[in-house]
Amino acid sequence: MKANKSSDKKLIPLTKVDDNSVTCHHCGASDYRRKGFDKGRRQYYCKNCKRHFIPGIKELTNLDCIKLGLQCPECGNNQCWKAGKTKDGRQRYRCKKCNRSFNLNPMHGKYEKDLPLSDDVWLASDLGVATPKHRSLTKLIFVYIEQQWLKDIAKKFIRYMASNRSFQTLSGYISELNGLSEFIAEKYSFLNGIHEIDRQFIVDYLEYLSERLSSSTKAHRLSMLNTLFNVGTANQWFELPAGLILREDFPKHNRPLPRYIPEEVMQQLNQHLDALPEQIMRMVLVIQECGLRVSELLNLPINCLRQDAKGDWYIQFMRGKIKCETTLPISQELAAVIQEQKQYIRDSFDNKTFNYLFCAKKQEPPGYRHRFRPKPKVMYDKSFISYLKNLAEEFNICDNSGQPWIFQSHQFRHTVGTRMINNEVPHHIIQRYLGHTSPTMTSVYAHIHDKTLKQEIAKYHDSRVVNVAGEVVESTTPELDNDLDLHLLKKKVLAQSLPNGSCARPIVLGEFPHANACLTCSDFRTTLEFLDQHKAHLIETEKLVKNAEEKGWKRHAEMNTKVRNNLNKIITTLESGNKDIVSGGDE
Repeated sequence: MKANKSSDKKLIPLTKVDDNSVTCHHCGASDYRRKGFDKGRRQYYCKNCKRHFIPGIKELTNLDCIKLGLQCPECGNNQCWKAGKTKDGRQRYRCKKCNRSFNLNPMHGKYEKDLPLSDDVWLASDLGVATPKHRSLTKLIFVYIEQQWLKDIAKKFIRYMASNRSFQTLSGYISELNGLSEFIAEKYSFLNGIHEIDRQFIVDYLEYLSERLSSSTKAHRLSMLNTLFNVGTANQWFELPAGLILREDFPKHNRPLPRYIPEEVMQQLNQHLDALPEQIMRMVLVIQECGLRVSELLNLPINCLRQDAKGDWYIQFMRGKIKCETTLPISQELAAVIQEQKQYIRDSFDNKTFNYLFCAKKQEPPGYRHRFRPKPKVMYDKSFISYLKNLAEEFNICDNSGQPWIFQSHQFRHTVGTRMINNEVPHHIIQRYLGHTSPTMTSVYAHIHDKTLKQEIAKYHDSRVVNVAGEVVESTTPELDNDLDLHLLKKKVLAQSLPNGSCARPIVLGEFPHANACLTCSDFRTTLEFLDQHKAHLIETEKLVKNAEEKGWKRHAEMNTKVRNNLNKIITTLESGNKDIVSGGDE
């Protein structure tokens, strides 16, 4: 029987700490800053060794480590100290040599990913469940469920749900079952099976959850338990009375505010991007423009760029949640960044097949954490965000209130949604851009009124693209050029077009060497929506040609005559519907 843990969670108040007498117990330095509280105790951050510490916490001696069987799974060192507890109550330790955090678990202190396969440790792929490449764990672990009867039901439940649930969902179920097991061990250790669960058990469990967890986590725990009851009853694993969990048991859903990054924080981040390794810098540029989920960012294919007939660029990738291929317009600058990264990967792995745009890095000693040596493997999500957290600490990135900013990968996605709302992008366009399956998900960012698309549709009705010679450019990518939503995304989100058309010059050719030469350039493209500008431009050009001829400015007259002739061809084609076709460009 497990001992009551309630007393472990009550901390004995420490005496008031004088900041002037504080020294880091890791390195002995006194150069530090306050870092909030950990369970009511003042926590500090050492600027010398970059570690957190709490004054008055006793370190483990070498003898303590040997008695506990502690050994770092990374370097094999057995000199460690306590480093708090995990969400499910297990003690966490940190290695004094490599600063690696690890847990002491029932499998003799081994790291979870190194646990040998057994009846209580399953390989997810054996159930036909794909594991994410950007996460290190690949196993389903039941060792922390203490009651054998609950463990047997948990295994049946996970095996049944594996047919249509993701690895993350199954791992979440097991984590929630671990919490249920802890509650039973603490409050209902006399239970001999799930058939003994009654309404009073649920009431006590609700009280237990309310004391320890947030309302959203509490809702997840109840939802999992309700699913377990329904699945088990339907499959005749056990019998339970109906209505054990009521609708009223679920906490009221609070509409969350978007967790966007304030503009002042984003500016500070962009000012210090050069301090990041070049690949990490490119990853930040991609995620802050496109609002990708971190899993989508890390799994971007190396050939994700596409280009339409107007010369505009798109990024194509697989949505992580809805498992659907998506195409988004991107700026010319970001396309150049992606092309640089594509070349970086090719140069790094000459003789290896690596089909992703971003890669992991090789393990480095603690003193070389800023060095990035590419490794042909998908980067872990924690590794990516750790670079931003370290950057924020190094350059003291704060919000307007002076609070240090803690970066999270999903904040970039919320930032993109909030910016689009502020730019009056229609609701359904934001929904498609972010890959939401319902308008309710998009409404997290803000409430917007319904707007008509009548004017945009009218402008888009004639979608012919005309070059500088007055020829209609045939699209080689009709699935891009004929997509109204993508057209609106490009216009509303990027706004990269020229005042009277757009430029199809490939980025790999560099910037165009001559200014104001679009009407004599073969890469120029225009459409019917710019007809009025072309007519006004023609009138002004006629005046320039006449003035140059009267004053004998031969070169000036030649250039403007060429512009005038091209404008006449463009206007004639746009007004007459001429179908003389030339082939358009692609990537």
